Amino acid sequence: ADSPSGRRPGYKQQLATPPKWTMASKPKMIIGGPVPSWQESIPGPQYNYSTDSFKHKQPVWSMRTKPEMVIGGGVPSWTKSIPGPKYMYDTDCFKERQPVYSMRGRGEGSSKGTQSAPEISTEQLMKGLDASRKKPPSFSLKSRPKMVPGDAVPSWVNSIPGPKYHPNCDNFKKKPPVYSMRAKLPSESDLMKVRSPGPLRYSGAAMDSKKQEQVDSTRHKSFSCSFGIGPRWKGPVSEMVMTGALARYDKPEKPS
Repeated sequence: ADSPSGRRPGYKQQLATPPKWTMASKPKMIIGGPVPSWQESIPGPQYNYSTDSFKHKQPVWSMRTKPEMVIGGGVPSWTKSIPGPKYMYDTDCFKERQPVYSMRGRGEGSSKGTQSAPEISTEQLMKGLDASRKKPPSFSLKSRPKMVPGDAVPSWVNSIPGPKYHPNCDNFKKKPPVYSMRAKLPSESDLMKVRSPGPLRYSGAAMDSKKQEQVDSTRHKSFSCSFGIGPRWKGPVSEMVMTGALARYDKPEKPS
């Protein structure tokens, strides 16, 4: 029982909590009401009127973009046709920019350095070092240029019609012998796989039991059906049907 002070007797003398209730939503199926599925199946117009159709709506304004053609301004097509440089400067080029910080994601710390400081290879470092100190001269042989002063023009030589000679050197020069390794010859085990008899070495009629029973006298031929040979509507029964004589035999006997 609760004490007069509103506390429940116990270890810590807790306050008595009042009961709590909640309001449930309205159920679709109410006892004594119509069945929801039957009510939804009734044909008829579905009314979903917009609120603006029967209520006063306040005016609404919006800002549109600037039109290309402005009264008193230049014609856009003529302005775009004026030759000259198009200046689209970045604001960071002439205005001070505050520092920007970002948090590095997971797995992005493997590459050393930053994107603004690209990695330099050892060859590029050596080239920069050689450019900053004295170095003995070095020479190299370059290929022959296509255009030689005093010689024929290459484009004119290529345009001369005539056969293009690319003779094979083996036709007029002695060719040294050439050796190659051929494939391995089949061994005795490989040959026995082909020579040895077995059920897998046969194919065709030898493996078909239907074809074997046609030539083997020790086997019974299985029953098979086929269409008859000859005209379909021919014979005494066919003639009786055509003349109507067969109808007298097919009639049931009348009870006496």
